[in-house]
Amino acid sequence: MEKKYITEGICLNGGRSRVCFNPAEKFLFYMHNNRESISIPLDYRNISVENHTITFGKEKRARVVEHLFSTLYGLNIFNIRIDLYGDELPFFDGSSRDFVRLLRDFPGQKDTAVFKIRKNIIVQDNDSFILFEPEDAQLFIDMELNHPYIGIQKIFLAITTENYIKEISPARTFVFTDESDPRIKKLPPYGIGITPEKIYSSEPLRFPDEPVRHKVLDLLGDLYVFRKKLCGRIKAKNISHKLNLEFVRQIASIAE
Repeated sequence: MEKKYITEGICLNGGRSRVCFNPAEKFLFYMHNNRESISIPLDYRNISVENHTITFGKEKRARVVEHLFSTLYGLNIFNIRIDLYGDELPFFDGSSRDFVRLLRDFPGQKDTAVFKIRKNIIVQDNDSFILFEPEDAQLFIDMELNHPYIGIQKIFLAITTENYIKEISPARTFVFTDESDPRIKKLPPYGIGITPEKIYSSEPLRFPDEPVRHKVLDLLGDLYVFRKKLCGRIKAKNISHKLNLEFVRQIASIAE
């Protein structure tokens, strides 16, 4: 019996949505909502930041797409049709692990195209930065997260499918907050709340440095817009989706 690549779940902003995946000759994304179906092209100009998450589209937008896009990047899946029934992707546990479990054996030829940039690129915002250096073999990421609540967390790894599945995909989203935040008193089954006093989580941390690993997860999701694997070395500190998208725009300006 042929496996169906379908999943559904609760969304970050409430409600439920369903998403179906099928092999395709290129990337296709369709959003079905209120008896209307629209196609959204994968282009960096269609990506924006909304409440610290990524939206995809212009007049009609699919929300919170970064964890799915990260999964597709990590599993090297660039030719796929995605049908979203709703306007937001399921959030699951705040990581990309559920998408990985569904799609790790996704059929069809995995795209092996690579994207090579031959010059250094740097984007900065106060003490946050992303530095890219050319590299022919693959993508390496050297990520640092520095915050008074957690100290300094660092991770360095090659972005391979195996490393993505084991070392990155389980890392959940997080927020730096304080004890007055009502969300940490009744913590949902996703995400991590970090205050000066303690770390709130519905289960034990999956890694001692789970927050910095989630930063890698988010960055890879933002890089998916190029539809190819990026080759190079990225050194980054205290990144955000906003900085990631500025990095994407800088790369796109060179490629165009």
